Amino acid sequence: MGLVRDRAEVRSYDFQRPHQLSRLQLDEITLITESYIRVASNFLSSYLRTPVQIQHLATDQMPYERYADNVKTPTVLTVYTLNPYPGSALVECDPVLALSIIDRALGGPGLGKYPGRELTEIEQTIFRRVMDRLLELMRQSWGSMVNFEPRVESVEYSPAFAQIAGESDLVMVLRQQMVIDGHRGHLMWVWPYASIQPFAVAVSRHGWGRDDGSETIHPKQEEMMRHVSRTSIQARVVLGRTEITLGEFSQLKVGDAVVFKNRYDQPLTLALSNADKFHCVAGRAGGHLAVRVVGKMEDDTDG
Repeated sequence: MGLVRDRAEVRSYDFQRPHQLSRLQLDEITLITESYIRVASNFLSSYLRTPVQIQHLATDQMPYERYADNVKTPTVLTVYTLNPYPGSALVECDPVLALSIIDRALGGPGLGKYPGRELTEIEQTIFRRVMDRLLELMRQSWGSMVNFEPRVESVEYSPAFAQIAGESDLVMVLRQQMVIDGHRGHLMWVWPYASIQPFAVAVSRHGWGRDDGSETIHPKQEEMMRHVSRTSIQARVVLGRTEITLGEFSQLKVGDAVVFKNRYDQPLTLALSNADKFHCVAGRAGGHLAVRVVGKMEDDTDG
């Protein structure tokens, strides 16, 4: 047995929780997660044609057994891999949210009362497509630090059939709340230690840190700019507006003309994330329909 000459290297060891991420690593992962959920909420709002809000609540680490004991079944558990890294992870979605997303994806109003039940095969296929896109956005959020290819493996409804870790193994749980069409529910991203450890090491190596004795994260400016530049934002141009009756709408056919209220020579409005920002004119660019920004709209928030 060797002697430890530098006592500063000695650390306490918890035999019940043998692997724990540091506070700094949890803070770094939380920061990236918050950046990711902004992108994810923008995607869902655009894809489902309704505002979707996602709020990050907490980042915890606990034994998998403790997490599984708190899961209310049935729930919707999407199990996915993180190739080339080992093991699998899962995201738990409240069934009410899953059914609301599916309803909206199929063109429905998303306003019904949804029972807590398992998804049908058709519903499961639609939900997997949405999860595939959310996982792709997660891959892009981590792209500057870790290269991996997430892929949905299965959709389960009980932790008993989604055994991504041993009962005593440590997992990291990212708890979030989603609101869509008045339906409020939870999202839980659960990563086993073996899967999250390469990501934790990567963010630590990437140069994110804290001041001594401070809990405040001070990321480098260029890293912040990189995350902001990758954040997608919805741009929309409305060519014109008018009002017609349902009877007129039912009689529309190819070749009919609909008269807008705005004049043909008036500039159009370019909206970013549902906020009117620029005046523009319609045209073409490289064979595609396009608009040219001709001015910035005045900010009327001062009143």
